[in-house]
Amino acid sequence: MRSSRVPQALTCGLVVLMVAGCTGDPEPPESPAEQETAPIPTEFEGEPPPGIEGEVLRHLHGEDAGVHEILDDPMGVRISPVGGAFLISSGGEDRHLLHDAATGDLLWEGEARFRGFDVDTEGDPVLALSDTDDRPFVLDARGQTLWEPAGEEDRYLDGLAVRRPSEWSAEEPDGDYTVLDVDGEELWTYTLEPEPDEEDEESEEPGESEDEETEAEPVDPLGVPVSAWDDTILLEDAESGLHAYSVAPEEAGEHLWSLDTENEELGLSNAPMSVPEVLGLYEVPDPEARETGDEETDGEDVDEEAPEEEPTKDVMLLRWAQPEAPSTLSAHDIDDGDVLWTLREPGANPVSALFEEAGTPGGLYDSDTATLLLSQASGGAPMVAVDLVAGEIRWGLEDEAGAISPAFAHAGFVYGDTRSNEDGDNQLVLEAETMDVVADDLDAYVEAVTETGHAILVQGRQRFVYGPGPEADSDVDGETDAPAEDAS
Repeated sequence: MRSSRVPQALTCGLVVLMVAGCTGDPEPPESPAEQETAPIPTEFEGEPPPGIEGEVLRHLHGEDAGVHEILDDPMGVRISPVGGAFLISSGGEDRHLLHDAATGDLLWEGEARFRGFDVDTEGDPVLALSDTDDRPFVLDARGQTLWEPAGEEDRYLDGLAVRRPSEWSAEEPDGDYTVLDVDGEELWTYTLEPEPDEEDEESEEPGESEDEETEAEPVDPLGVPVSAWDDTILLEDAESGLHAYSVAPEEAGEHLWSLDTENEELGLSNAPMSVPEVLGLYEVPDPEARETGDEETDGEDVDEEAPEEEPTKDVMLLRWAQPEAPSTLSAHDIDDGDVLWTLREPGANPVSALFEEAGTPGGLYDSDTATLLLSQASGGAPMVAVDLVAGEIRWGLEDEAGAISPAFAHAGFVYGDTRSNEDGDNQLVLEAETMDVVADDLDAYVEAVTETGHAILVQGRQRFVYGPGPEADSDVDGETDAPAEDAS
């Protein structure tokens, strides 16, 4: 929440004394304890910002709010969206709760260290936490415990778990790996063999294997798990390669596809390059599927009143970086690894560390326009907006616009904070596709928006929860699972 503005003390004391000299003794002023504090407003005034189209569901402060006491934390609170809920975190200690955005129900509360946001195998957001004994666990957006480690070497990875070799390090990653589901059931086990020493390769005498009747069969490349989705896990080797494997029950360990710098479609230079960084998986519109669907339904009876669903597909976004040179983005079909497009970024970005798990550095994604905002480490623009369908840069925050700090994206808009010496801190709303300013004199500050379209607006000393707009799914407002009882 933005810091509230406290009115400056009025400089009227001198005027009172001057008047007193002419009119006699004035009535003694009320002591501060006797002065009544202005009531906290409970009615929203003005218009909601662009992109917020519903109605006020409830307010979160005041005696009649009926919400958790954490919202009155004297150190303030931090509020973040998680699926269809709000994560409310104490500003003074490691206390958190999940607040159902639609109903206001308490889904979960507990004392834990927040380690970040993650996803499950379907790409839905989850919370990574650690308890008071520093033991990690993961909650889904309904407050249910999704995963707890079955062993000391177990690590959560995008809806699966990976058991690494004991005393694992990026320098010595070889050993036995086990991929498990979130319930601890083993899905696939493999052994990553150590790289052969150069001295051993040089010591082999020429012609040593010429008498062998058959050559050894090629071995599928392996590596360290860095990302996962559905029934697929992605391994990274130490030589600029990524390898997708199935972990489905009947196909566990089946090699699906590989990517490396030698792929001609990537158009990468021959300069030394690190392994690619997996920025994440994104759901984007699929124009080809729409054309195919139109052909299949041509001549058939179609329910004209039924809402038309935009066909989508998931794509994986990679960043190929090298020192002191512009990095390259590439988008891939997750089913076969095919290159959909490549894009040269404005400047150089940090080279990814070996075996770094997937995650977008400083990225905001607007699914309505398939626009991803990516922070840039160098170049003329500290942040660029990338069209994930066409593979083009829509716009960039140039140096003169550097005072704009994008906070989140929603419904085709980007909400950003601005700072100036004249006006202080303000929020403005930009078109995600064009960067055009839609509104900059708002009646309220948008603090967070969930995937279901529920929003928290801050006005004065009050927080208001807005519902989704009329076009939202009919089941958004209603049914909710029972709150979780365990606090992990």
